[in-house]
Amino acid sequence: MKMSKKVIGCILPLMLSVSHPAFSLIIEGTFSGTTGYFINENMDVTPDANFWHDNENEYQPFTGTFWYDTELGGPGISPWQPDVVMYIQELDWVHTTLVGANGASLEITSRGGLPSFSQHPTDSIYIERHDDGNTAYDRLSMFYSDYAPSSQHGITGPHRDGGLLIASNTPILDGFDLVQNFEFSSELNGNNPIGSVYHKTKGALGGINYEGEFWGQINKFEIHVREPASVPEPSSLLLFLGSLVFLFWRNATSCSELIEEKLRVKPVLFRNP
Repeated sequence: MKMSKKVIGCILPLMLSVSHPAFSLIIEGTFSGTTGYFINENMDVTPDANFWHDNENEYQPFTGTFWYDTELGGPGISPWQPDVVMYIQELDWVHTTLVGANGASLEITSRGGLPSFSQHPTDSIYIERHDDGNTAYDRLSMFYSDYAPSSQHGITGPHRDGGLLIASNTPILDGFDLVQNFEFSSELNGNNPIGSVYHKTKGALGGINYEGEFWGQINKFEIHVREPASVPEPSSLLLFLGSLVFLFWRNATSCSELIEEKLRVKPVLFRNP
């Protein structure tokens, strides 16, 4: 019994030294299409000046990437109807970047290089699956909303608002979860656009009022799960190191005695017949 306790006391610290990594599940993807009209009033005073420069990206092809963290998205809610699940958080958890024909990029679903207009800017993803027997469609939307307290949606005032919408008349979504994996294109949609992207902003910098807005159509979209990277959390690392040091200290004597006992060569006595 004593020997068993000694063995366990020596092995336990080694077992604890194998830390359990924390995995962050990231969903990412790409999209592409063509922009439409531009509203561009003094956007050259903003950090996004390169994208808006001389309306070079108006009515031009674009590409884009996005990613979001399912853990930060939190639980989904369905306040309106059961076929819509919304993931809404006051966190910078949805990242959508559009690259124009001139090579400049624009953050669609985040504040970008501008300060927030409110204390509660939100990132959200809506997943909608509808089928009433007559009409069926799937929709995946990503939004960013940041309105000054004096502003309201659709009314002039300082704001930054952007979004991306994918819509299909055939099933493409895997349930209402944030984890999705599919490809969709206009070729699979009768050569019609499969979605849209938009960006609207208005404010003032250095005493100069600015306003920018554009819409675009999406012709190709794909979404998948990024290969997870194993990264030990700092708190877990400190916890296991603390336990490891304590257990090794407590069992140092027992381990030494066990090793010495196992390595000791005992004389073998032979009994004369």
